[in-house]
Formats: sequence, C-alpha cells, structure tokens
Amino acid sequence: MEFSNTEVITLLSLVTGSFVATNMDNLLILVVLLGANSRRRSAVLLGFICSCIAVICVAALGVAVGSMLGAGLIGYLGVIPLALGCHMLYKSWAGHHGEDEALNAPSNSTEPKIWLSTFVLMLSNSGDSIAVFLPLLAESGRAAILVIVCSYLAMAVLWAGLSYMISGQRELARRIEHRAEKIVPWIMIGVGIYILMDTATDTLV
Repeated sequence: MEFSNTEVITLLSLVTGSFVATNMDNLLILVVLLGANSRRRSAVLLGFICSCIAVICVAALGVAVGSMLGAGLIGYLGVIPLALGCHMLYKSWAGHHGEDEALNAPSNSTEPKIWLSTFVLMLSNSGDSIAVFLPLLAESGRAAILVIVCSYLAMAVLWAGLSYMISGQRELARRIEHRAEKIVPWIMIGVGIYILMDTATDTLV
C-alpha cells in the first residue's frame, strides 16, 4: 500500500504527538538520572532506548493476541488514550499535580546495574505509551506500521539527545513540565479520537 504525502504527514504527526505526550515524564526522569550518573550517561541513555524498543514489542504482541478479536473490536481501544487524556485534564483542573521524585542512583553502581535499573524504571513508567501505540498499530497496515516503528525509534533517539542537552539545566526541565501539563492531555484525547474515527470508517467500509 502506498501513502500520499498527506497521509504520511498525518501519521508522522500522530506518532510524534503521541510520543511527546506519553514520554514527557520520562524526559524529566532521564534528566535527573543523567545528572546523578554523570560518568555513566551512556548506560542511562541505552536503558531508555531499550525500554522504547520493549514498548514497541509489547504493543506488537498485544496486537497479535488481540487480532483474534477482530479489527473492529481492537480499534475501540482508542478509548484508552481518550480516557487517559480526560483523566489528565481532570487532574490538571483539580490542581493535583504529581511532585518530582528524587531518583538518585548510587555513585558506585556499575554500568550494567545502571542500564538495568533505567530500563526497568522507564518500562514500568510506559504503560500509557503501550496503551496509545497498541491501538495505533492495530489500526494500521504493514507499510504504516513500518513508518510508526521507525518514527517512534527516531523520536526515542531524539528524546535521549534532548535529555542529554538539558540534563544540566534543571530550570528548563521545570518549565517543560509546566507547559506539558497543559498540552499533553489534549494530544492524548486527539489520538484517541483519531483511532475511534478510523475504526468507524473501517466498519462502514
């Protein structure tokens, strides 16, 4: 299946927006971990990249298992990112914001330990990413899945580089967090609506 330029741009925009929306908290955690492990930053970044690969694998596995339910039913998983976005809006309006956690690794940790701890931490904090990308993959053809996976991994590398750049600028990280609280819920809601609308279109066809 060939894509038009508009379809490619739409898909890339969805992946980029979804990645940013579901990894803003991971960016802040990465900044803290890089600051706490200044001599072993490569292990921290590698752990993050591996967790992103694991997210794609888990989402793909979920699609494979869920395919037995039929494409029409899988598409309604778009309710998940929609519900997450609404919940985040509610928390924002209610004024309940999560406080930053102090994530300090022992200075004498070896690189394998730092890599593993970063991988486990990031993967355990990526439930929202799986919830968003599982229905997105389920509603896509093979060519679209290739675009999604490649762009997702490209965003992971970009995120690692961005966290490395701002790891020494805590004030900038706080500003990013403040603005993210306002726009991230709307991105999640938009992705959920897109998936649900695409499912309705497929059902009619």
